[in-house]
Amino acid sequence: MFLFRILVLQNALFGGNFTAFVSETVLAGFLPMRKNFLKEFWIEQSDVAALYASAFFQAFAGAIWLVVMPFIIKRLGGSDFQVGLCTGLLFAGYVASLVLSKHLLDRFDLKKSSLLAAAAIAAATAASCLIVFLAEKGIGRNIAVPVLIAGAAGAGVMTVLFWPQLVGWLSKGHEGPQLNRRLGIFNISWSLGGIISPYIGGQLVEAGSVIALVIAAVIMFLSFLSIFFARPPITVATDIKNNGDKKNPHPLLHRRFMWASRIALLTVFICMALARTQLAMLFKFNLSFSEADYGIAIVIMNLTSFVVFLAAARSHAWHYIRWLFFGQQLLLLLSMLVILNCTGFPQLAMATAMVGGSQAFIYSSHLYYAISGSSRRSGQMAVHEITLSLGMIIGSLFGGYLSDHFTRYTPYWFGFAAVLIGLAAQSAIFLFPAPQKQ
Repeated sequence: MFLFRILVLQNALFGGNFTAFVSETVLAGFLPMRKNFLKEFWIEQSDVAALYASAFFQAFAGAIWLVVMPFIIKRLGGSDFQVGLCTGLLFAGYVASLVLSKHLLDRFDLKKSSLLAAAAIAAATAASCLIVFLAEKGIGRNIAVPVLIAGAAGAGVMTVLFWPQLVGWLSKGHEGPQLNRRLGIFNISWSLGGIISPYIGGQLVEAGSVIALVIAAVIMFLSFLSIFFARPPITVATDIKNNGDKKNPHPLLHRRFMWASRIALLTVFICMALARTQLAMLFKFNLSFSEADYGIAIVIMNLTSFVVFLAAARSHAWHYIRWLFFGQQLLLLLSMLVILNCTGFPQLAMATAMVGGSQAFIYSSHLYYAISGSSRRSGQMAVHEITLSLGMIIGSLFGGYLSDHFTRYTPYWFGFAAVLIGLAAQSAIFLFPAPQKQ
């Protein structure tokens, strides 16, 4: 059924040549690889291969969680606002801990702290399985939703020791194109984890709430094991691996792109939050699509993200290209308009694809511009995560409020306005002198 829906969507969106187009695109990326590519890749990346695996498992499980929780909360009698509150407080807990610890993260032991975080996140998900199981048996049903929301906030707090530490660990001692390569492989790893998992989450939550959370908890435990068996990070990065100059030859341009991409990261994740929370409600209760249908739409969004991350990892030619940077955000505006004006599955799936592509490009942009040239890698990753988490919080909370008090379409007007305001602010950054680097 899933493959059938994908084939129908391919023909509806792109015509009969879509399969050939994708095949040529993918082959164009992989055919140039030499026969001994895997061997060379392993020699180059073996010290952090387990980190890529951990990012993959964590993203896989997280994508399942994000798909299933809106439906679980509704089954337990929660409101649309509580759906947004659950995701919003997850990221609020993350942001609060990031703000408090961003200047300390580079002092923590990278392996021990990320290992602790992975264990805590898996334990929190396992606890939510028990809460839902008891609620379905009639035990504590009245408090189940608030407890699940509180648990999500707690998991968000612990996440501060996972993603920033992972990036600080794998990027240590790398600059320029070599840094872009490592960050690109990291982005590919976690985005690959989100390609099929939303559809799996949709199928699992149709089968049962508990089984969906059990599977997510098991996969999170695999993320823990990957870090457990990872090689400890190097103590001192004496040999900077770089295919170019460590110092950026255009510091003013670099600062402008860093600040512009930070604003763009905020607005793109506002729209991402709407797709991750309120779009599920629109699919299910307004348009009569199933949970699995919503999962397919998110799969398409994540697949588009993966393709963009793959392209960004294979080349650094996209750096400092202004028209490409702004063009990706115009796609985001278009995606909001499609959701507001279309009711067919192919058109809505196209909208999620545009959100995914824009998100991946802006994410890659800000991650590179923020980390390049910095000696505080974990701290800069914390700023990156604070920004995108604020976007998720704003989108989740405002989206839920607007959906409850107006209509389920109102949140997308909010997303459209946020992107427009962001574009205006970014234009001002390029027209006027940029602020000094923080």
